[in-house]
Formats: sequence, C-alpha cells, structure tokens
Amino acid sequence: MLRIPFVDRVRELQMLENEYRRPSFSLVVVYGRRRVGKTRLLREWLHGKPGVYYVAAELPYESLAREFSEAVGRQLGLYVTPSDVVAALEQLASRRERVVVVLDEFQYLVEAEPSLPSRLMRSIDSVLAESELKLVLSGSAVSFFEKRLLGYRAPLHGRRTGQLRLRPMRMLEAWGFTPKLGPVDALRVYTVAGGTPAYLAHVYGVASVREALERILVPGSPLLEEALSVLRQELREPGTYARLLAAVAAGYTEPAKAAQKAGIDPRNVHHYVEVLEELDILERVQPLGRRRGARLRFRDSYFQFYFGVLVGLQSLVEAGYTGEAVEEALRRLDDYAARVFERWVEESLPELYRSGAVPVKPVEHGPWWHRGMEIDLVVREPERRAAFVEAKWSRLSLRDVKRLVADLEAKARRTGLQEPENTYIVVARELVDAHGPITSLDEARVAVDFSRLAPVLRRLLDADGEGGRVPDVQV
Repeated sequence: MLRIPFVDRVRELQMLENEYRRPSFSLVVVYGRRRVGKTRLLREWLHGKPGVYYVAAELPYESLAREFSEAVGRQLGLYVTPSDVVAALEQLASRRERVVVVLDEFQYLVEAEPSLPSRLMRSIDSVLAESELKLVLSGSAVSFFEKRLLGYRAPLHGRRTGQLRLRPMRMLEAWGFTPKLGPVDALRVYTVAGGTPAYLAHVYGVASVREALERILVPGSPLLEEALSVLRQELREPGTYARLLAAVAAGYTEPAKAAQKAGIDPRNVHHYVEVLEELDILERVQPLGRRRGARLRFRDSYFQFYFGVLVGLQSLVEAGYTGEAVEEALRRLDDYAARVFERWVEESLPELYRSGAVPVKPVEHGPWWHRGMEIDLVVREPERRAAFVEAKWSRLSLRDVKRLVADLEAKARRTGLQEPENTYIVVARELVDAHGPITSLDEARVAVDFSRLAPVLRRLLDADGEGGRVPDVQV
C-alpha cells in the first residue's frame, strides 16, 4: 500500500512542540471531526519522544484502565496500576521526567467513568501540576469537547495550557497532496476532495484533474459513500441533513428557501445548520455591515461537490459507465470551483495581506449583498482603509479587469463601507496579458493573477514553518 507522507499542519505541529518544550506540566486538548487528521498529527509530533499513545473505545472503565496500563507497559516499559487511569497518570508524573501521554477518543473514557474530568482536575491541582507530564486529551466528539471539557462550567476549564480544534486543510495546505499539479488544477481537485486528509489521500500524487476523478468515480470508491457515511455516524436524522445539503449545493442559500426545498420547517432550520456548522460542513454568513439576510455556504468543498455532483453520478458508476461519469463531472466542475475560489480568497486573506495583494489589514472582512447587488469580499480597517474584491474563476484580460473594477466601484458606493482610502481588486483565475502575480492599474485599482500568486503564497506558508520571511512579490 502506498505510504502517504505527512503533509503540512506546520502551525499545529509548532503549537504542540511549544507545549512539549515547556518546563512544566501541560494539558492540551486536541479535537475535530472524524478523519480530519488528529491521529496522524499527534503521532507525527510524538515520534522520537518518550510517550504513550492510547485510543479508548466503548468499553467498561475497568477494561479501559487495564488497556491503558498495558499500553504504558508496551510503549514505555513501565508498570502502572491497571485499575485507574488517573492513578496511573500520577505514577508517571512521580518519575519527574518529561513524558507525553495521549488519551485519544477521550469521550469514551468519560462515558465509562463520568467522574473522570472532576478527578483529573483534582489530580492536576494537587499532583500533576508539579510534574513535567504532557497530557493530551483528544477526540472526534466536537460537542463533548467544547461543552463538557472546555465550557465555562466544565471541571477542566482553566486547567488547559493549550487547545487545538483541527479543521480541514485550506487549499494552499492541501496542495501538498497534489504537488504535480499547478495551482488552477490543484484548486479543482480541492473542489472535489476538500481539505480532509483522509479524503485527499485518495487523490495523492495525481498528475491531472481527470486522474483524480477517475480514482473517485469507480465502483467501491470510499468517496462515493463517505459524505453519507459521516452523516449516518454523527447524526440522528441523516436523510434530513442530506436533503438540506443537497438544497444548498443546488443554490438554495437562503436558510428559509433551503429548508423549504429540503422539506424542513423553516422555523427549525437553524438547529440543523448549527449541527452542520459544528461538523465543519456548512456555515452561516452575514453580509458585512448588515445584521439580516444570512446565507448558507459550504465550509467543506467535498460535501458541496458530493451533494451537487457525485451523488447524481452513482448510478452511472454502478452501471459501469465510469468514463461517462468522469466526463460529466469534468463538465460541471468549474461551476463549483468558482464557489470554492470565492471562499479561497477570503480564507487566504492573511497571506494575501502579507504579500501585498490586498493592502488592507483584515480587521473586518466578509461578503456583502443587498437588493440584488453583491460583492464577493470586503476587507476593512475601520476609519482607515477598505478593499473591495471581486473573485472571477475565469481567464481575463486587463481590459476585462478594468470593466469589472468600474462595476465594483459603483457597487462599493452603495455599501456604506467605504473608508478614507479604498482599493478595488479583481482576483482572476488567470490574467492573459499581465506579467506578474499583481498588476497595479493605478494607486486604487489592482488585478491579481491566482495562477501566478498562489505559488508565492504557498512558499509564504513554508517560510512561516521555517521561521522565514515573506517572499518578495513583484508588482
């Protein structure tokens, strides 16, 4: 089987490494949706360090405590009591040595022994705080971690020294799974597979978008079932959530209209959306500067493409018409890539600002719409400057850009969001007659070429991980 190398997660690894170097006790909470890469991240960090990695399961507490003791024996060569996890941790702490303990799927330990968080709190205050033990509590039950472990009333509130909610990778990070592709095709593959490492592993090393789809659109492909599998594992009404996601993928982005399309009472749709937000699948977006008019958009592009395209191609695949399924997916792909591209611009604002492509610090940012007018992204430093950004998943000439900028300026005047200094930016998939990643038309109007700038931003991320500086960008 092909061994997939560890990709990116530079900042997350650095955060964990900083905790390891602390000359005192650490309590770190790491959580996130299933298959988002928690186990691989923690094992990568643990490599070469004295430590034990234990994954709990739905078993009686006595069995879990015994299993943990056995894991300590195998991985550290030490004996600890097999009767209680907290007592075993205190024994490890008494050695006065720096050691890492990862308790993965910690929610199962608490289900088996509900008093465990309170007892662990008491142990931290009286025993563990004086040690160099590095305790990591990890798991995939997002609601459990945010409410029962990290909530204000939770026993361990205030004891943690670090916490990390692991989310799907951004496109620039996920690009590491498809290094043979240029930025345009890398974003197309990201549109299909999303940012979850377990999904990206299925397209690792592809040389074309077609090859990626050929790997996915075959009988038995995990990605033809994964979206529904996640809903079935995590939710009580998977069919209802699937219909809601299909409605949003089809363009019903207003919550009430999406609910109506999905057969949900509009008064209850907020509950379903909150659950999908918790799973990092969907999110509500408000127009910047306005309190009303929320829309729904996908946070995870795999789920968008699945419910928009893949689910409708399953019958073709099952009938053996895989070539036809691939052609249909290719035909429809750019419609979905255009939506992902808009979100890419917003999620890449830190890098776009530091590279100079967006000359406004992203203190406030978000899309804007009102009465039929829309602006893909507005970025503001209140009372100083603002940038109004149009994202176009197209090949444009500078003449096209000038026309789009004129329209953008007209809309910006209607927003009430302009500042003393305003910049108008068009980010195109490709610019056909520009010579660099950023072209200044004048002091207030800018054209950005994604195909040229994305590699620069990728190197910026790499430089961050190495403590380097921002790469120079020629304008």
